[in-house]
Amino acid sequence: MRKFAIAAASLAFLASGAAAFAAEQINGTVETVNPAAGTLTLKSGQSFQFVNGTVLYGLLPGQEVGVAANGSQGIGAFDPHPANRDGDVN
Repeated sequence: MRKFAIAAASLAFLASGAAAFAAEQINGTVETVNPAAGTLTLKSGQSFQFVNGTVLYGLLPGQEVGVAANGSQGIGAFDPHPANRDGDVN
């Protein structure tokens, strides 16, 4: 039984890695964002649904954003230009 549990845990770990590799990264400009509902729409018309809407807090319409997504399911949102943040020294 223990071998089965280890094998099942290993399979789940590998499957989660495969999902991460299947994700694509999209850059765009925020059109609308609703962290409470977990939704994000880009000006390009692409919409994403996030299970964890808290990753959307701090995003504002007009802001450049990167989205890691698997189809229309949002996995993460990130700053596509981290070196250009205010306060960074070049």
